[in-house]
Amino acid sequence: MSYIDSYDHEYIGSLGYLPVYHPLEEIQGDAWGGYDFSASPGDLLLGGGSGEHPGLVVHKLESPVAKFLYDQLTEEEEASLAEAERSYLLELSYADDVLEFCDWSVRQYANFAAMAASETFGAPLGEDEAVEDWLRKSLGELVYYSLPELNPEHEKLTVMFSRFTIDATMRNVLCVPPGYPACGGRKTTDGESTWGYHRWGVAP
Repeated sequence: MSYIDSYDHEYIGSLGYLPVYHPLEEIQGDAWGGYDFSASPGDLLLGGGSGEHPGLVVHKLESPVAKFLYDQLTEEEEASLAEAERSYLLELSYADDVLEFCDWSVRQYANFAAMAASETFGAPLGEDEAVEDWLRKSLGELVYYSLPELNPEHEKLTVMFSRFTIDATMRNVLCVPPGYPACGGRKTTDGESTWGYHRWGVAP
């Protein structure tokens, strides 16, 4: 059993070899960066902590969404933004304390970077692209299209980008198709835990 299995959470899908989870309750673990992490229902998780892969908590989900959207603008489109819009987008896109790597080793960082560059992804890591930017855009796209309720800035960003053409350019998070066996997630109702709790339906 992994650390995340001690708490209610949804299985969302996977980014390469890392499962993507959404906590359904507050997780009161270690302080920032500790092995047994803290997280909230406003976050996403990659990896389940002790007993699995060390966790990566993704906070401030409006930031990855803004990065995903902003990076699609052409120079001409960016020039059409009002100064207040540009400042707002830059502040969101490059917010601090978004990616919390919880007790990752140097080897795990290196393995993750190698994974991100794999040609098996819809949009692998670019030659001069930072791994953190690739990760933000991959998860930002997921939140923008499929988990908008986790983004407190969704409505404002949607209105702002309505005059531009936005495409699903990453397509890096894979979800379990209907009919496949359950592979993660836990939901407790009336003291009874149900395993195999997926965001888009409980897998049989």
